[in-house]
Amino acid sequence: MIRVLVVSLLLCVGGAWANDAPEMTSPLIDGQEVLQVTTGLLRYQFLKNSGVLRSAYVHFSTYGSNPIETVPGWMGTALAPGVSLPFEVWLGDTPVSESHTVRAESDPHGSLTLVFSSETANLKVQKEFILAKDALYTGKFAISVEGKGVVRVVLGHLPAGQNAPELVYLYDGKVQKAPLAPGAYTRFQGLGLVGKDTVFFFRIDEGEAQPFLARNTAGQPLFGIEGQETLRVRGIFYTGRNRYVLLTDAGLGPLAKSGAFTTLLVGVIRFFEWLYRLTGNYGWAIILFTIITRIVLYPLMRNQYRSIAKMQKLAPKIKKIQERFKDDREALQRQLMELYRQEKVNPLGGCLPLLLQFPILILLWQAIMYSAEKIHLSPGFLWIADLSKPDPYYLLVILGTGVQVLYTWYTQRRMPEQAPGGSQFLGYVFPLVMAVLFLSFPAGLWLYWTFTTLVQFGQQLIIDWEIAREEARQAVQPGKDGGENL
Repeated sequence: MIRVLVVSLLLCVGGAWANDAPEMTSPLIDGQEVLQVTTGLLRYQFLKNSGVLRSAYVHFSTYGSNPIETVPGWMGTALAPGVSLPFEVWLGDTPVSESHTVRAESDPHGSLTLVFSSETANLKVQKEFILAKDALYTGKFAISVEGKGVVRVVLGHLPAGQNAPELVYLYDGKVQKAPLAPGAYTRFQGLGLVGKDTVFFFRIDEGEAQPFLARNTAGQPLFGIEGQETLRVRGIFYTGRNRYVLLTDAGLGPLAKSGAFTTLLVGVIRFFEWLYRLTGNYGWAIILFTIITRIVLYPLMRNQYRSIAKMQKLAPKIKKIQERFKDDREALQRQLMELYRQEKVNPLGGCLPLLLQFPILILLWQAIMYSAEKIHLSPGFLWIADLSKPDPYYLLVILGTGVQVLYTWYTQRRMPEQAPGGSQFLGYVFPLVMAVLFLSFPAGLWLYWTFTTLVQFGQQLIIDWEIAREEARQAVQPGKDGGENL
C-alpha cells in the first residue's frame, strides 16, 4: 500500500512520464524505500530518503558478457557492511542523515529527472539526476551543497585487492593516479574507478571542487569531492562496461586504453556506425558493409575463383593420375605437382577466399560485440528485435548453414576426391560444425555470414559465366597448329 502511494505521489507531483522515458518503480528493498529507474542498459536504485545511489546494475548482456553491478561495495547480491554509497553528503567528517523530499519529472525526449532536496539550519542540499532511456551508461548530475565549514559528497567506496579497479583522477584532460597539488593544474575534471571490465567515473563539467579520500565511521575507505561551505557541480557519471568507443563518445576518452588492434577495430566500428547513420538500421549497415568488402576484395577473389575453375577443368586428368598411381603416394604427388606446374594452377588457391573471410569476420564480430549497446538500443531488423543477441528462432543459422552447404556443393561438384577419407566430405561438415559452435553468436554476425556467402556465390556464378564465354570463343579460334578447334 505504501509503495502504491509513493508512486502515485510521484506521478501527481512530476506528471506522468512518456512511454519512451525510463521505467520507474518504487519497491521496498531491505526495508528501505527505493526509487528504481530502468533504462535500456541499466537499472538504477536511489534511496528515497537520502538520494544516494544504491545500485547501478547493467542488466543488458550479450555473447561473452554477463549482467554486472557497477556501484563499488557490492559482494555478490548484497552490499558489504558499512559501505558508503555514491552521493552521500557529509558535513566535515560526519555523514548527514536528514530526510529528503523527492520530485520526479519526465519529458517527451525520453528522459526522467529526479530531484532530491533537504534543508536544515546547518545544511542545504539538492541533488538532481537526469536519466535517459537510450543513454549509453551515462547519466547527468547536478549537486548543490551549502553548509558551515567543509562540505563533502561521497562518490564511492574504494575497493581493495589484487583485481580491484584503480582510482584515477582527471586533470586538464589527462589521467593521474594520485591527486595533484594546487597550482600544478588548471582544472580538476573528475575522478572514479577504472577496472578491467567496468568504469565508475564522475566527470565535472561545471563548478569547482577538490577530491578527497577518507574513511567512514565503519572504517571503510571512500573517495569523493569537497568544497569550503559551498559545493556546486554539474557533470556526467558513467557506470558501465569498459568500452573504448563508449568511453570516447561519453567524453571520457582519456580513460580508454588503446593498442594497435584497438585502433584498427575502432576504425571498423566508426565505419560501421557511419553505415548505420546512412541507413538508419544496423541490419542494412551489415548488409552494406558486406557488399563493400566483397567489392573491395573482388579482384583478388576473381583470381582465386579462376584457380578453382581450372582445378575443376583438370578433374578428369587428376582422376586418371590418381587411379594410375593409387599404390604409390610419392609418385602420385610428383605427377600431380607436375600437372599443376604445366597448367599453371595453384591447388591451394581455392582456399584463399575462405581464409580471407576470417580476419574480416573477426573484425566484424568484435565490432558488433563492442557496438552491442548501440545495436541493442537501435531499431530491430526483420523478425530480429536485437541483432546484438542470438536469432530467437535460429532462422539465420539455418539459412546461413544451408547457403554454405549449397555453395560447397557447387564448388566441389566437379572436383575429384584427391585422397581416401573424403576431403570433399569435410567441406560439407565444416558449415554444420560452425553452426553448432556459433549457435549463440549475435544474429548480426550470422546476418553477415549468410549474406557474404550469398554474394560470394553470386560472384562465383558470374566468373563461371565469364570462363564459359572465354572457352566458347577459344573453341572457334585457330589453334596453335593453324587449324580450327572445332
